[in-house]
Amino acid sequence: MTTGVSATTVRPGRRVVVASSVLLGLSGLARLAQVAAEAVRENTYLRAHEQVGTPSGFAAPPMVFLIGVGLVVALTALVVLALALANLAGRNWTRIVTWVVGGVTVAVSAGWLFIFTVPGGDDIPQSPDASRVEEVAAQLMPGWAEPLSTAAGFVASPALLIALVLLALPPANAFFRWRGGVQDPPYPAGSTRPDGGRVPQQL
Repeated sequence: MTTGVSATTVRPGRRVVVASSVLLGLSGLARLAQVAAEAVRENTYLRAHEQVGTPSGFAAPPMVFLIGVGLVVALTALVVLALALANLAGRNWTRIVTWVVGGVTVAVSAGWLFIFTVPGGDDIPQSPDASRVEEVAAQLMPGWAEPLSTAAGFVASPALLIALVLLALPPANAFFRWRGGVQDPPYPAGSTRPDGGRVPQQL
């Protein structure tokens, strides 16, 4: 007797999930690179403040804020990298966690980008000391820091967004529904599957 459910030794949708994991890994690495570049930039500004001789508390609040943001971004990037590997195991809960973490990350990144791109969004009157700090920092800044930070920022969010979309495609659904060579079909509630498992009633 046939059940209408074909067994397969090759997990369906694997290529889509692998592509999603590659993009998740790329996004996580790009974020870590961006954090590293930003850390170099902040260290350069601290050195510039020391050379200019500004008061010790002049740069403390923004520096502390940016360090905190960097730590959160770095931890999120590490979580994304871990999820990129975990999704390959086919556990549906890791896909759900990826959607939650990735969705929040994309939304925050979009909001952050909006704040700094709207006209006048970051126009803050600068004191003579601040202008001098900018000049000194520009001289001390490594040539690779700004390009790396910009390139990583352009790569991280699009790669993450595409990865989330790939995880929602039908092939990815088949990958996460595959159980021991048999793909779970949409059996009616209350019926018995060929493997003996009961389909729970819908509440």
